[in-house]
Amino acid sequence: MKYIGYFFSFLIVYLFYSPFKLLPYQWCLSYGMFLTNLIYKFDKKHRKVAAENIRFAFPEYSENQILDLVKAHYRHLGILLAHTLWAPRMTRAWLDEYLVLDESSLKIEEETKKQGVGVILISGHFGTWEILVQFLGIRMKGGGIYKKVRNPFVDTLLKRMRSKNGVVLVPVEESTQVIKLLKQGYWIGFGADQNAGKAGIFVPFMNRQASTFVGPALMAYLTGAKMLYYSVLAGENGKVIVRVKDLGFVDKKLYPKKDDVIRHYTELWTKTLEEEVKLFPEQYFWVHRRWRTQPQLSEIPK
Repeated sequence: MKYIGYFFSFLIVYLFYSPFKLLPYQWCLSYGMFLTNLIYKFDKKHRKVAAENIRFAFPEYSENQILDLVKAHYRHLGILLAHTLWAPRMTRAWLDEYLVLDESSLKIEEETKKQGVGVILISGHFGTWEILVQFLGIRMKGGGIYKKVRNPFVDTLLKRMRSKNGVVLVPVEESTQVIKLLKQGYWIGFGADQNAGKAGIFVPFMNRQASTFVGPALMAYLTGAKMLYYSVLAGENGKVIVRVKDLGFVDKKLYPKKDDVIRHYTELWTKTLEEEVKLFPEQYFWVHRRWRTQPQLSEIPK
């Protein structure tokens, strides 16, 4: 019975996905924003979550500013939805037309490619991250970490969509494969800003302690891979803006203890993400429970 339920759920998902396989790109964006505008009117639960998160992140905001940001965020969610479901259709020609990199970001990419090293490509639930998955496959020797979905039919669909342009997908449980790929010069994407629960360490993020995965910093420590931070942002007229920050290589001499080194670089990329969120606040994923796990007083880093 469970698999019958999974199958019917999959059919609903696939029916919802179908227009994004057929409509032109700009129509997909309009359709995505139309859908999330409808959802906004009824989705009181997630509107409340978003407003609560924004209240902590921007304590100087008035209630009207918070409400305006929540509305702008739902508009962005429509673009994110469209990009997520349209992204498997991405081509190099589309990238040439719509992808925008500033001179500094392009220089960082080119220099890193010349170095021929493995890259820990760190991003977050910010901007339009599924576009990042696809252009990793087209523009780099790319790979990504993914967490399996409980519904096996939906999981197969998502995996097929995400790997459409050649990106190598690695289940989150298979860390040894990630190490192997990094040593072979792959660029491995980490969307590491989810609530890590008891598995993470607490670092400051948007005015609160946030339980954070150490995977990116740990992999850089173990493999000598370079760390780059990527923001992939929704721009005007369907453009996608890419901003790259060079976080460098792990310096093991920075602290005597391994854990302190890993904490330093985890705090570094988290701070980088925070600075980007402050510049483009409507594009952070405010509707998720990023700060759900809170530390006991003894766990707060001094």
